[in-house]
Amino acid sequence: AVVSTQSTGMQEPSGSKSQTDFKSAMEKIDQEYLKAMMMELHGDKVERKELKTLSSIDEMKEICQGIADPDADKEKLFGIVRQFYRWLFDVYEQTGEKKYRENEGDLAVKLERAKIKQAETYIRPLFRCLKKMTLDETLLRSFGEIAGALLERDYIGANDVYLRTAIGNAAWPIGVTMVGIHARTGREKLFAHNVAHVLNDEFQRKYLQAIKRLITFAQRHFPTDPSKCVEFNA
Repeated sequence: AVVSTQSTGMQEPSGSKSQTDFKSAMEKIDQEYLKAMMMELHGDKVERKELKTLSSIDEMKEICQGIADPDADKEKLFGIVRQFYRWLFDVYEQTGEKKYRENEGDLAVKLERAKIKQAETYIRPLFRCLKKMTLDETLLRSFGEIAGALLERDYIGANDVYLRTAIGNAAWPIGVTMVGIHARTGREKLFAHNVAHVLNDEFQRKYLQAIKRLITFAQRHFPTDPSKCVEFNA
C-alpha cells in the first residue's frame, strides 16, 4: 500500500524541490511497514483488544492543566504530556477498533487499523522517553503546547506548533519570508537543511509522524468551529 502525505494528514511545505523531498521522505517511512501490516491483517492474525472506558476531553482538560505553560515544572510536565498522548492514542485506537468490529470485511477499515498499529509502533519510543524523562526539553515543551491547543480544539494552533517543531524556523534569516524569483533558492536550501536535520533521527521522525496523525484524528473526532480547523484534504 502506498501512503501519501494526504492519507496521513501531513501538510507539505511550499516550494518545488523542498516540497518533493519532504513528501518523499515521509512516504518512505510508511510503505514497508503498512505492506507488512496489511499482510498480517489479511491473514486474520490480529487479536482484539478489550475496549475500556476513557476520560472525556473535558476531563482531560482538568487533568492536564498547565500543560502548555512555558514556565511549567519540567518534571511535572513529563508526566502530564505522557498522560495526554497516552489518552489521545487510546481514543484513536478504540475508535478504529469499534469501526473494525462493525465492518470487518471492509478493506479501507483494515487499512486504517494497520495505520493505527503503525502509529503505536512509531510513538512507543516517545512514551519511553517521557517515562524515563530523557526527552529533549524543547521537544517536551513543544509537545505540551500542541497538547494544550488540541485540548482547546485549536487545530490550526496545534498544526503550527507541529510544523515549527518538525521543520524548525530558527534558521530563517530576518527578511527571507517571501518566496520570489530572487529569494526562492536560498529559502529552499535553508528548508532542505532543516528537513535533513529532523529526518536524520529515525525515532524522532517516526514519533513526529505519529503526533501528526493524532492531530489529524483529534480534529475529526472532536469537531469545533471551522475557523480553528486545518484543511487536510479529507
